[in-house]
Amino acid sequence: MNRIVSLVPSLSETIVTVGMRDELLGCTQFCVEPADLHRTAKVVGGTKDFDLDQIRALKPTHILANQEENPRELIEVLQKEFPLLLTFPKSPYDVPGMLRDMDRFLDSKDRFEALAQSLESHFRSLIAMPTPKQFLYFIWREPYMLVGRDTYISRFLECFGWINAYDGDERYPQITVDQMKAMKLDTCLFSTEPYPFRKRDAHRLRAEWPESPEILKIDGRLLSWYGTASVEAWEMLQAVARGQPLVQMID
Repeated sequence: MNRIVSLVPSLSETIVTVGMRDELLGCTQFCVEPADLHRTAKVVGGTKDFDLDQIRALKPTHILANQEENPRELIEVLQKEFPLLLTFPKSPYDVPGMLRDMDRFLDSKDRFEALAQSLESHFRSLIAMPTPKQFLYFIWREPYMLVGRDTYISRFLECFGWINAYDGDERYPQITVDQMKAMKLDTCLFSTEPYPFRKRDAHRLRAEWPESPEILKIDGRLLSWYGTASVEAWEMLQAVARGQPLVQMID
């Protein structure tokens, strides 16, 4: 049986989804789906500061990592000692291929294939937003930080006709309220992670910018995790394109 250590929360969730929980021996403290995962998988640290000796003690046969979430220097150490799959999907259209890479890497006999095919079926039935919206997607405050266009999140939204109003080259830029005011903007999307935006944050922005556009809440886990979450995110954005509203953060 495989002895898997996953350093990527979304991949830990996906492994459990396809019925391989017994093979997942180690994960990070941020691997919180399913909610009781830490009862059966040993926590080896965070995604940025995992403990190499704790991973070694688990004697993994396979390690799952991500180019963006995990530090390169630590990954390079693990690559020398253990079989390691380094993932980095840049849009939802990359996720089926990643799932099939996981099948090959784990020799799991197409356990991930149904998930890959489900996502590809959704791709074929895409309904885009009837009226494209210029958005800013917020991931942090003090300072305000956004996702740029060269990110998985932005590309996911763009699949449905959303337009990222930030057109610079930075992937996760900082922004001031004065810079926001100068943009053509329809919507501010306040993410639930990594910073958990609340209504009080919407009120703070509105106090600084009384003429701000609508401020909507969006599920940051669905938009930034991939695998199982990619299917959920696609279904959520498809519902929005059909007219189901996102939650208003402020009246």
